[in-house]
Amino acid sequence: MRYPVVVHNIEFAGYGAIAPDLPHCHCHGETLEAALQKMAETIAGRLDEIQDAGNTPPEPGDLEILRKNPAFAGGVWAIIDIEQNAFSPRS
Repeated sequence: MRYPVVVHNIEFAGYGAIAPDLPHCHCHGETLEAALQKMAETIAGRLDEIQDAGNTPPEPGDLEILRKNPAFAGGVWAIIDIEQNAFSPRS
């Protein structure tokens, strides 16, 4: 699955990233690269939590719709690609 992520430069504090489609899925990194790497790990962990709770992961949102949300103004968008088998149902 390919989840949109918005990243904001936090003056003097690095970068903050949010995955709008996944509640409670956010992270911080000192560099843009570190924030994106941490976000990939955070998304994978969040998807595992959702699955462990017996729920189906939400579908990724439409990037064009998300970009119009004023809450994300000024951010840079990226797509984090998570392999679906990483969180497929366990036997």
